[in-house]
Amino acid sequence: MRKFLKDNTLAIIIVVVTFGGIILFSVLPKPSVALSSGIVAIISAITGVLLTVLVTKSLLDKQSENEKDKDKSAKVFEEKLQIYKEFLSKLNEVVKAEKISDAHVKDLIFQISYITMHTPPSRVNTIVNQIGTVIKEIDSDEGKYKKLADNTRIIVLELQQALYKNEKLEGETKIDATIFDSLAINLNDAISENQQLTEMKELDTEEKIELQTYFWMELTKQLKVINSKYEDVNFNEEKIKDDVIKYYARARNRYRQFGFGFEVYKAKSDRKVGFYVEIENEYYYGFAWTDNPSSDEDLKQIIKQVSPKYNSNTAWAGWRYPDSSTEENRHDLNFWKLTQHSGMKRLINKSTREELIKEIAKEMDEQIKKFIEISEREKL
Repeated sequence: MRKFLKDNTLAIIIVVVTFGGIILFSVLPKPSVALSSGIVAIISAITGVLLTVLVTKSLLDKQSENEKDKDKSAKVFEEKLQIYKEFLSKLNEVVKAEKISDAHVKDLIFQISYITMHTPPSRVNTIVNQIGTVIKEIDSDEGKYKKLADNTRIIVLELQQALYKNEKLEGETKIDATIFDSLAINLNDAISENQQLTEMKELDTEEKIELQTYFWMELTKQLKVINSKYEDVNFNEEKIKDDVIKYYARARNRYRQFGFGFEVYKAKSDRKVGFYVEIENEYYYGFAWTDNPSSDEDLKQIIKQVSPKYNSNTAWAGWRYPDSSTEENRHDLNFWKLTQHSGMKRLINKSTREELIKEIAKEMDEQIKKFIEISEREKL
């Protein structure tokens, strides 16, 4: 009530003066015509002045409100711009670091919270989902810069629309609280993958030598454990370490195609077939005559029956890369690029590496047994 009286004081005064004049004219004795005209003129003048003041005040109040709204809009715009810039800056820090830390996750969650105050929920949802994509593809080898540009552009366009289109937040679908759970899951997944890759990338030369030396020594050990007939697998640590040191000594024309081999089958002709394991970027294994690299068609055909994955050339009757049929249980290992996948992660992890090598040795043993079985049947 007080606010109404305060806001409409002039209007009330005009009404009081007008009606007061009418009542005064009705009660008092009628004056002369000249006096009546004078009184009417005075009242009219007062009323006119009050009306002018009322209109002027209304216009000024309206102008003042508009100016306040403009000032408020300008401040909101500046705040939104600052929030969006800080968010992109934080995301840029993560991308440049090529890894995401726990501190990064917390920063991004709060940045998204700030964005939520000024941005329609539908746009927030899109931005949150896109963050996960950007983080996961930080170290994508194929077209990584194009992917980064495309993913970042989607985020920036969402922010641009929210900044310049003056979208109203009222009536928008409410932000689903679970999107923050999704954000956390995406970021946690990215952290896990990124930390594994970082561990691989940050291996220095000595650590790479240690890792590959372990692979060779443990593989010979596990082969002997699986089958006593493989006792002639000889690959001493000094020899393997010397080979591995040469392997990592230079990038171009590097030392490679070393490994070990042992006899697995004696043919009717008294020639012997050996099983060999060697490395280029990845290790590979296969069969060849022990006395001469060249192979005849009979031996090649037997190896093809073992598995169609075997390839042949002048040096090998059949060679192949290890099993990589399932992402969860890969045995292929690229020791040059340290390619990220489940197998390499298991090899780097000291608590899982031995089990991995056991599986690889078992895979090789199964191939050897199958080869021997077919060779005996075909009377090689």
